[in-house]
Amino acid sequence: MTAARPAGGDSAPLPYVLPAPGPVTDNRLADSTLYGPSIQASSINGGVHFHEASPSAPPVPRQLLPVPATFTDRESDLAALITQIGELPDYAVRTVVISGPGGIGKTTLANRLLHQVSTAYGGGQLYADLRGYAPEGPAHTSEVLARFLRSLRPGAQPASVEELAAWWRSVTATQPDRPAIVLLDNARNAAQVRALLPGRRGHLVVVTSRERLAELAPDGAVPHRLDPFDDVAARQYLTRCLGQHRVAREAGAAEQITRRAAGSPMALALTVAHLAADPDRPFAELVSGAPSRVPADPSHPPIARQEAAVNHALDQSYWSLPLSTPAPAVYRRMASVFTVDFDVPLTAAACSLTCSEAETILEQLHERHLIELHRESASRGRVYRFHDTARAHARVLAALEATLGEPEELLQRSLDFYLANASATEKILTPTHRPLRRDNVYPPAELIVFADDATALAWLYEQRNNLLRAVRAAAAAGLDRATWQLAHAIWPLLHSSHDYELWSESHELGLQAARRCGDREAEVEMLSTWGVGLRGAGKFDDAAQTFAAVLRLAREEQDLRAEAQALHELGSVNLHGGHPARAEDFLLQARQRRIELGRTSESETDRLTYRRAVAITNVCLGQAQLELHRPAEAIETLSTARATLLHIQDAFDAARALAWLARAHAAGGATGEGEEEGRRAVAECDAAGSERWRAHSRELLGHTLREGGHVGLARGLYEEAAGIYSAVSRRDEDRVRQHLQELS
Repeated sequence: MTAARPAGGDSAPLPYVLPAPGPVTDNRLADSTLYGPSIQASSINGGVHFHEASPSAPPVPRQLLPVPATFTDRESDLAALITQIGELPDYAVRTVVISGPGGIGKTTLANRLLHQVSTAYGGGQLYADLRGYAPEGPAHTSEVLARFLRSLRPGAQPASVEELAAWWRSVTATQPDRPAIVLLDNARNAAQVRALLPGRRGHLVVVTSRERLAELAPDGAVPHRLDPFDDVAARQYLTRCLGQHRVAREAGAAEQITRRAAGSPMALALTVAHLAADPDRPFAELVSGAPSRVPADPSHPPIARQEAAVNHALDQSYWSLPLSTPAPAVYRRMASVFTVDFDVPLTAAACSLTCSEAETILEQLHERHLIELHRESASRGRVYRFHDTARAHARVLAALEATLGEPEELLQRSLDFYLANASATEKILTPTHRPLRRDNVYPPAELIVFADDATALAWLYEQRNNLLRAVRAAAAAGLDRATWQLAHAIWPLLHSSHDYELWSESHELGLQAARRCGDREAEVEMLSTWGVGLRGAGKFDDAAQTFAAVLRLAREEQDLRAEAQALHELGSVNLHGGHPARAEDFLLQARQRRIELGRTSESETDRLTYRRAVAITNVCLGQAQLELHRPAEAIETLSTARATLLHIQDAFDAARALAWLARAHAAGGATGEGEEEGRRAVAECDAAGSERWRAHSRELLGHTLREGGHVGLARGLYEEAAGIYSAVSRRDEDRVRQHLQELS
């Protein structure tokens, strides 16, 4: 291990430019820049609006893992499973459970099976690692559902588990003629599986698990227990991987190798990788080394023999690593990091290496089968992960060989990596987000260079699970500053993804940490952004209480900016919660405070920022006045807001103002003007690129046309709005569907 670099220092971090990825073999959530959120930057103050890209031509998901060319044996397993699948009734979701101990080849068999039958399932192929046996805990149901929905409906936003589950069942129920394949890998129990079953007949779900999951039998699931390789299959595998001549030349040693593997494909793969790395090494030298840990008695329980075989093979691969390099320490360290997966920049930061050194070592570990290449990503480069068994093996070694203070340093370096790079995306994507302190103990020597806004946002999306685990790990270790600073730094991800579970958990931990630190500024910011999340999730009472607390703290601290923001948010919450009179009172106060802040600002940039803020408050105020049946006042307020937003070239918010202005004119009796402005608002929202406002502008125009007696035109607009909402918001789609029912 190279010497640790000290914190701080005068030299700036070196940039790490992501390498061009190789062929991407899946289209999971990670690569969402084409069909996930897109970005529109304001031309005035650097503010950023996040929009969902158009889902007009989503790709059919193809997420199955590739099957290695050395796939061996299992022909009888394949034949039996294909027969059983064909016998399952077509009026149900076909479910298969492949069970067996770790390293027995369940995932490989499942992928081979599904590739073979895939032509019968035109709805695509979905894959999820449920991480049922991962030490950091299983994957959350909401995480998997949200990813599946984004694969089928690009742009779909996370919501509550219940809403996501209903949305998932609805989406999969609407394509009975195009059934899909779903591979649920590493399930721990039946509950994990049931929550992810599609909503209608015809789909095929294959589950892999170390358990038999007998609880799924009443649901018609086909159980299939996978046995170890027999001697013939094990030798065939060796021959395919190492060549017939080499295996035949050392037949006796090859037999010992297969015997020591105890039929475990993983043990064989580790041994093959070890021998392939040194093609001149005799088999006999390998088997004459350290004594095998596999019990010699064949009557010993098979699972115990296979586990021992895998651990023995892992030992051999580990001890074959050159001790003069950091490779052994990287293997131990990265298995102890809190993340689901890891890449070159994280490894470099966690292990105090250059990115070039980390790249070389990770490739060495991959060649020896000690880590797996999970995928190649446009925003992260090569992404690796541990097999559960290898991770457990490496963690045992870490506990035995770690030096004093090494685990604590590893945690801090990993947290600092995420804090530094998330903060960099925050500055790029949301430069008007209130800046707060950052306390990096070990700043990464090489910061990631994000080529553009889309790459920065894609990195956040790919790192979503790891960022949440970073917040959890910091909180569990009592690192309060790191906890709230990480929760603050992921604002652009929260604002873009509307992932309210991530929002809630990160902010609950961050708020508690800020309070323990006694940092009132951080506490105010945590409460404020948490309130935004509560409002977006439809929890208006909770949001109102949160913003009321922000207002009290802001006034105690004489923080005028935070006070103005809290007043605006209280107005917005009451408006969305159906209390327009209360909303108007708060919004008038917010507008006045923002006008005063703009007058006293010293820089032109700040004055423009507050001009825009006043206009945004006026958009909300105009809605409140409209709700209070005062359309003339609403027209004046919204016209003023739109004029300001057009002047500062904020096209998106100007389009929103026009959509509401059109409604105000219609409510005031100028139906023709309202219809004309409503159509212009639809065109402007389409040009702005926001799927949510493309839908909402159509919904508002539909109301105007409906009131004017143009029921057919209104129905068409409602149908368009519902179709757009279907990819971004189940709650909004349901509301528009209700409008359609009222017209029928």
